[in-house]
Amino acid sequence: MALTKAQVREILSAAGVDSEHMGEAVEKIIDGHVASVNALREEIDTLKADAGKLADVQKELDTAKAELSKSKDDKWEVKYKAVKEDFEAYKAERTKKDAHAAKEAAYRALLKQAGVSDKRVESVLKVSDVDSVELTDKGEIKGAEKLSASIKEEWADFIETTEVRGAVTPNPPANIGGHTKTKEEIMNITDTGERQKAM
Repeated sequence: MALTKAQVREILSAAGVDSEHMGEAVEKIIDGHVASVNALREEIDTLKADAGKLADVQKELDTAKAELSKSKDDKWEVKYKAVKEDFEAYKAERTKKDAHAAKEAAYRALLKQAGVSDKRVESVLKVSDVDSVELTDKGEIKGAEKLSASIKEEWADFIETTEVRGAVTPNPPANIGGHTKTKEEIMNITDTGERQKAM
């Protein structure tokens, strides 16, 4: 399901992000989401292409099996076993790639959720042991909270933070201190200039 700007605003609002910075944050999150979705689409296209190859291998395997049943010649049995082994190896490799792609996508999402800069996500992925994470049936990382805390600690330098600072005043008013005169004291000053200064 696509992530909408309204959903992002609701999430950021719940997280306490003020409206002044909301627009820019929404755009960054949506851009990151679109990039993730596009990457997944490319992966799906690759998998579809591989699925076509899988059908060809299955057809070759069926042909070899049919030929084996027609002839008890040992060479056909050897050929059948070789094709079957190739097919099983291909399936195992495809399963491994699919699992890696799913884990990488989930890990990428967790890195972004932890606040890792978009510019640094790919660098962190390259040195992370993505294959060691376990996924739930929903494709989410098991123990995500603990892993997220570990990411925030280990990759703290790559996490973007927003700091709010007060306005810089180049010439702040002088703090002359002392006693503040009451209205009555000011009115008792006889010199007009001094009285205006005190006011």
